Amino acid sequence: MKLPPRVTVREVGTRDGFQFERAFIPTADKTAIVDELTAAGISRIEVTSFVSPRAVPQLADAEEVFAAAERRPGVSYEVLVANSRGAKRAVAAGAERILVVIAASDVFNRANVNMTMRQSLAQAVEIAEIAGAAGIPLIGALAAATACPYTGEVPEERVLWLADQFVELGVSELYVADSIGMGFPQQVQHLTSAVMERFPGLPLIVHLHNTRGMALANVLAALEAGATTFDASIGGLGGCPFAPGASGNICTEDLVHMLHGLDIETGIDLDLLIATSARVETLVGHRLEGSVVHAGKSFRPLPVPPQLLEPEGVKTVQDVEGLAFLGRDASN
Repeated sequence: MKLPPRVTVREVGTRDGFQFERAFIPTADKTAIVDELTAAGISRIEVTSFVSPRAVPQLADAEEVFAAAERRPGVSYEVLVANSRGAKRAVAAGAERILVVIAASDVFNRANVNMTMRQSLAQAVEIAEIAGAAGIPLIGALAAATACPYTGEVPEERVLWLADQFVELGVSELYVADSIGMGFPQQVQHLTSAVMERFPGLPLIVHLHNTRGMALANVLAALEAGATTFDASIGGLGGCPFAPGASGNICTEDLVHMLHGLDIETGIDLDLLIATSARVETLVGHRLEGSVVHAGKSFRPLPVPPQLLEPEGVKTVQDVEGLAFLGRDASN
């Protein structure tokens, strides 16, 4: 298995995750989570989204959160926008990268933003002009790149066509999203390879959902294809309102746990990340989708029950294991 030595994890929980919560999360709490995530070593974070408060009331405090977040050196503070008005707000707030999303399925795009793909592309032209004038890199996100909940599997040529349109706009990165968690490893690997081969040298972000439990397997497939930047959401927060049963993004701490187990560097302190996930679970008031926050890291020693150390001369679990290795029963 050919894997990269280092991977960048781009956190989206404070935007893609918080926007799906039923109860409004206080601004101070949102800001605190942003700061905890960057303190743990997250180097890219999609802080919020500059969209209509009527459409996404959970992120009505976007300017306040963005202004209050601590700007750590080496961290890119990024936002999502849907139109030119949002782009202007992002520029005024000091966003370091702007993300614009268009679905590779026309039906899904209409469900998501009430526009056809071509209408969204017209908006993207305006956004690109605003971002370019401000010197802010633009990320072109290809949503529903694997499948649409209404039309099924999305043809690869349609995804590549949309990527072509973004590249003509001068995006600094492309972003391929399995928005509803339908993708399989072979499909994700092939699509990742196809995009990277078509646009060599243009950075690619892979965004995966865990709706059907395939996200970590899909990460491995994308890693083998050469991807080195992945979106993730703290605790697995998020979802998709247009796909029944769709769960959130791949869980940040689960992803980092796997990457570290593969000896891939991330620059992230997993213990701090797990602690933040536990606080987020308390904050949102329901159990999160993540596994590591509940089960703990692999190979974490647990307290040994006293009865396992009862025999005379056996003081530690290492003593018990040593006796077993020698073919002796510690109970004798």
